[in-house]
Amino acid sequence: MTAISYERLEIHSFPSVENVPLGFWENRVKEVQHPEFKAIFVLPTREEASRFAAEKILEVVKEKPDASITLPSSQQGNSVLEKLVPLAKERGIPFDQVQFFHLDEYFPIAATDKNSFRYNLREKIWDPLGIPESNIHAIAADPGTNGEEVAKTYEAQIAKCGMDLVLHPIGPDGHMGFNESGTPKESATHLTRLSEKTVYRDHILRHLDTPNEAITQGITTILNAKKILFIDFSADYKESMKDALYGPISEANPSSLLRTVGNKVEVIMTNEIAAHTIPS
Repeated sequence: MTAISYERLEIHSFPSVENVPLGFWENRVKEVQHPEFKAIFVLPTREEASRFAAEKILEVVKEKPDASITLPSSQQGNSVLEKLVPLAKERGIPFDQVQFFHLDEYFPIAATDKNSFRYNLREKIWDPLGIPESNIHAIAADPGTNGEEVAKTYEAQIAKCGMDLVLHPIGPDGHMGFNESGTPKESATHLTRLSEKTVYRDHILRHLDTPNEAITQGITTILNAKKILFIDFSADYKESMKDALYGPISEANPSSLLRTVGNKVEVIMTNEIAAHTIPS
């Protein structure tokens, strides 16, 4: 691993209230060469990796104030959102023109259910940043709706706006959103049944009372984005991450398919994950 300079990252302003000096990232970020990905960035801690991902999102918004952005609702995704909101406020970076989408949603579930991804995103980012309702494109996975029709409508919304950035945290078996192992690469937004491993994680490990189905942006939908931030801050997925980075490119590990569009993918991880996944 070789240290990269602060200037190369093109992150130039930090809030003075945090007493962050010029060159804050220097010697904190390491870049790892990869034959297919644009870059792999390694940071010492989850907190720093989350902030680094937030900085990358801010760069997109500063360059294109009306960018279309897909965010996940997950433990890893929330780590990024918790850094993004205060940084945007402190720096006065407006998000009122950003078109917000989300990666996936349980089905069926009400938007007012605390296990709903819509509920989480509204609490974590949409309300704190004052996002206009017209700019929030939510997966309307409400009870009583037709999941396949909801998915079709959502795919059409994405196609109309285009997608500038997707924040994608790896999941069990390398799942991408709720595209589980074995999902066809050509899939568009669709209704899917969750794998036993995902259900075990949600119901047993996280003690959630959530449906066993979900609507998720498809693999092709995600791969069509102009920029993808691929993150792993959780040791739970380090084996899947290693396989995604260096194993066979296969639908068995959906995240490995990111390597087919690797020139627009930046990987962000912690030292702990890098020590297990990246060859020495």
